[in-house]
Amino acid sequence: MSKRMNWNRISNRDRMQRQGVEDAKGETPLVGQPQKFQRRRPNKAELRQQAEAAFRSWREGPKNK
Repeated sequence: MSKRMNWNRISNRDRMQRQGVEDAKGETPLVGQPQKFQRRRPNKAELRQQAEAAFRSWREGPKNK
């Protein structure tokens, strides 16, 4: 059996999380607490460098200790 979903409440919580009013656990931060900053998304050049480094390490294979 499926339960009834309160889509309005869910969309409100998603919006509050995006705006930083509510964190992912559903708790609202206290006034004196510092805000948590979201991690910066890497740009295309950084992603390209990460992919190249991963490919090079994969090509080298397992290293002997």
